[in-house]
Amino acid sequence: MGNEENKNINRFNIGTKDIVWTCRVFLLSVFFAFILAMIAYVLTFLFAEPEPVSEVIMSTASAATSKVEVTSNYINPMWAIFFFNSIAACCAVIGTGLFMMIHKLLIGDIAMRPKNRHYANISILMEKTMMPLYKILIRIASSLDPDMLQIKNENEEKEGTIWQYCGYGKYEYRMFSYMLPYTVPLLILIVNGMLMGILLAYFTFNGALTGFDLFGTRGILLGLFYNVVYFFISIIPHGIIEIPTILVAGAVGYHFAYIQAHEVIKNKLFTGDEIESLLRDSRYVFKTTKDYLLSTYTWKMVVLIIVALLLAAYIETYVTLGIVDKVMTTIDGSLEPFLA
Repeated sequence: MGNEENKNINRFNIGTKDIVWTCRVFLLSVFFAFILAMIAYVLTFLFAEPEPVSEVIMSTASAATSKVEVTSNYINPMWAIFFFNSIAACCAVIGTGLFMMIHKLLIGDIAMRPKNRHYANISILMEKTMMPLYKILIRIASSLDPDMLQIKNENEEKEGTIWQYCGYGKYEYRMFSYMLPYTVPLLILIVNGMLMGILLAYFTFNGALTGFDLFGTRGILLGLFYNVVYFFISIIPHGIIEIPTILVAGAVGYHFAYIQAHEVIKNKLFTGDEIESLLRDSRYVFKTTKDYLLSTYTWKMVVLIIVALLLAAYIETYVTLGIVDKVMTTIDGSLEPFLA
């Protein structure tokens, strides 16, 4: 009995697998955003005048940081940085659990369809229209997560069941239920990774372009080196705390998502044909969600994450700039012989 209780308490604890997953998603997001942004910059450079190129580069970088810049007009920049980073992290941890409430909305929607055939027909039409895209999504997701293939499409008859009022069947809903928990941590990691990738592309391309404008072809590598060093020096002092903290937040959300997703398979959730069966399964999902949201471990992680992000925001506001000035002054001196 004691072992069972201990297992239940610790089931939301993250492990190496969760950290590896978040790191992989984040790094892939950085990589693809960097590549796409560089392609966009190069194409713009090839087919536009220098002024529009500069505008595109500047507008992209500004968009990536605008929320903090705007907020810092009203509050201390440290608190602006802390505010947005905390929102992202808390969404990854708490938002992942709250997002499961979508089941309640969807099942409530299904429940009202038999009473309103006109609404049901419109819903079915819209859902069938979107089904090709949804099937592509399922195919992509199942190729990335082979466990999804354990959910079998049995092509059961929908007539006489609650599914006759839907443009999808229980197979599609079960697949949706499997993917749903991963949505929030995935989005948080992808968005943060893309922002970093876009900014890295901005500094890389702008450095090469500025170096070329100032010193010709020999200035391309110097400008690129200068800007890339500036980029990483501007991130490392606070980033060594901030980035791992965001990744840990994503890992907490991912671990819960993994539990929820695999319970769809393990407990054969949402396999019924009656609304009562779907409601019963949704209550099971909400129980797991409640356990997660009220667990001591979850809130310990939230507190640790918030404290770490506050420290990172302080360093970014009051320490990073001084380090950047010292490092770049040293680099300026070392590059002077090459520019003579």
